[in-house]
Amino acid sequence: MEYPEFIARFYDVIYKRVRNGTDNDFFLTKASQSRGKVLEIGVGTGRLFLNALNRGVDIYGIDISPSMIHVLHGKMKPQTRHRAWVEDAVAMNIDMKFDLILAPFRMLSHVLEVEDQLKFFNRVADHLMPDGQFIFDLYVPDLSILLEGIEQYKDFEGEYDKGKRIQRYVTAHADLIRQTTHVTMKLCWEENGNEVSDTWEFDMRFFFRYEIEHLIARSNLELITIYGDYRENELSKDSRDFVVVCTQ
Repeated sequence: MEYPEFIARFYDVIYKRVRNGTDNDFFLTKASQSRGKVLEIGVGTGRLFLNALNRGVDIYGIDISPSMIHVLHGKMKPQTRHRAWVEDAVAMNIDMKFDLILAPFRMLSHVLEVEDQLKFFNRVADHLMPDGQFIFDLYVPDLSILLEGIEQYKDFEGEYDKGKRIQRYVTAHADLIRQTTHVTMKLCWEENGNEVSDTWEFDMRFFFRYEIEHLIARSNLELITIYGDYRENELSKDSRDFVVVCTQ
């Protein structure tokens, strides 16, 4: 999914608070433990990627969104920018194989159609070394939110620069038949003394446990396990995340 420039611009400010501390340690530990090349799919602006690179991990990253890669390249030294580039994971064709492939932060939720989900899994399998692992996460659907939706919920307020405020409002409504949620994100910020706002609309796919297992069984991947959180606990009624580990 391609991100608008205004979303890419403020992505780090918002997700430093919204996401950091949730999955960082888990994915960074997995990347650091890898003995070979690592690929992050949906690398974005480098929230995980840059930390792994700074730890000496032999990591590469792809993202379908040029605006996100542009922001990421702005944080990287020129001699390392070859490690991150624009590519569609559903059709990726990289002249490398990896010991570990990661797709953090619900990347698969942006792949809406079953045919493309299977293509994606098979492209991942083609890029894994023997005994390599593929780890991705998805959120466990909250049935009350699916039924009731979210209306203009302010989930972030802060500063993107000294004295310059920014707010984000989220609206979400589910289509239970298509298993998609239509999301509207509205950002409001101060710029040059004026109040500016812009809106982005997109769909996200939600998944259930056995659907994930059946998709993997239909692909060239083999399921190892599904954890219920980033501490590798078993799935339970209280789980909010699917953390899925696969191999070839």
